[in-house]
Amino acid sequence: MPRLKVVKPGLLTTIQDAGRRGFEHLGVMVGGWMDDYSSCWANRLVGNVQGTAVLEITLMGPELVAEGDGWLAWTGADFEVTVEGTRWPAGMSRYIRDGESIRFGVCKDGARAYLAAAGGFLGDEVLGSRSTDLIAGIGGMGGRQIAKGDVLSYAGGPAKWASAPVGTMIRDKRLRILPGVRRDWLAAEAWDRLVGETYRVNARSNRVGIRLDGPALAGRAPKGDAISEGMAIGAVQAPPSGELLVLTKSRGSIGGYPTLAHVITADWPVLAQLRPGEEVTFQEVDQEEAYRALSERRREMAQPLIPVSADHHIVSRLPGEIVRVLAPMWSTVYVSRAPGGCPLAPVGSVVEQGQVLAILEVMKQFYDLDSPAGGRVSAIHFTDGAMVHENTVLFEIEADESK
Repeated sequence: MPRLKVVKPGLLTTIQDAGRRGFEHLGVMVGGWMDDYSSCWANRLVGNVQGTAVLEITLMGPELVAEGDGWLAWTGADFEVTVEGTRWPAGMSRYIRDGESIRFGVCKDGARAYLAAAGGFLGDEVLGSRSTDLIAGIGGMGGRQIAKGDVLSYAGGPAKWASAPVGTMIRDKRLRILPGVRRDWLAAEAWDRLVGETYRVNARSNRVGIRLDGPALAGRAPKGDAISEGMAIGAVQAPPSGELLVLTKSRGSIGGYPTLAHVITADWPVLAQLRPGEEVTFQEVDQEEAYRALSERRREMAQPLIPVSADHHIVSRLPGEIVRVLAPMWSTVYVSRAPGGCPLAPVGSVVEQGQVLAILEVMKQFYDLDSPAGGRVSAIHFTDGAMVHENTVLFEIEADESK
């Protein structure tokens, strides 16, 4: 049985499938993959039945080594992915040989990618699903994210060299909504503000919900304390904090914040790919438009795959003289693993490709920032503990191909 050995786990990498359905009346969350669109393409590319377990990779990806041969495909967020140093584009299947190294580098756009393996990833099955529920601690790898040293087994099976006919990530930053059950709690001018203003994704967003900062919805007049009621995926809530909360796959089945609107099912993949700092808007639609959008999305996902040759997708990456290491997203960056510790890569030090340069804190998770090239650290452009924006230059490295 083929396997993948985890060298580096990434920020948040978990085993996910279509989720646990039919247990919400018992308080069991549906969970499962966040992006139905991207995960569908990943499974199709390796010939899997829809609903088969994949790896969900969030914002910063893993490094894996193949133990045995097998077919893999990845889709979704715009990562830099290489196999043995050669580029592997999204939306293409690939036959991986025993001992080959797969590295997910910088994520340039989107938030989540999906790695599918022929036959599907194996793991703990609970209530008919292998999906990892980090809150309940069930499914996948013992209910936790993958860790260094884990071995991820997959069933294996036949597949073909193929490419998706369309992009495998929805890049829209607009969320279409239907009025919610508590729509009448908002004054007309407040609803107009909801659909007319721009909101920014808060760094505290996670699989439970996307938190949005923006103009306060003045004019909301709650009619007493809210009674807990059923909460659907995509519910747009207004907590007392003033921010908006859009519930996603790992939300609870009930809640007490007023539900002002619902993101339509066709746009759940848009929610899944929002990253901290991005701006998003809402657009009101009616039920007929919502049904049409879902039908169109399903037609997109059913388009036939495109056969490709075995060497079609192997593209070498050329090194530069000065390599600038950028912050992959909004984060807090530290020069050492512990407060007051020795810097991991001070100016003048010689580093190897893949060596840890700094530590990033994102959504209360810590992640190693690796050097994309070997060479000498010539400049550092941040102070220890600084909050940095996406694409901020953190390091400059004088490249040396021998390192």
